[in-house]
Amino acid sequence: MLAGGLMGIVALLVFLGCAICYIVVLIKLFQNDGLLKGILGIICGLFAFIWGWMNADRYGIKNVMMIWTLLIIIALVLNFALGVSMIPGYPRPAPVVP
Repeated sequence: MLAGGLMGIVALLVFLGCAICYIVVLIKLFQNDGLLKGILGIICGLFAFIWGWMNADRYGIKNVMMIWTLLIIIALVLNFALGVSMIPGYPRPAPVVP
């Protein structure tokens, strides 16, 4: 139970990190490519992510994009780990009784 709760907290922190990176990229998107592309970035996060990588060097957000990419990979791993543990009937370790 403790491990699942801890993984949930880590997943929440990863989500918050992704959200912060997303907001930073959106700000750069609005500043440099205007309102319409900024709104497209809000509607479609994948557009903002691809735009961020395409313009990472130009606007100095390469570190933000690397962190965002790493956090997405960590989120996918955590979602898989937490998702598999939620499948009904999935074998779980038996409790150890002293």
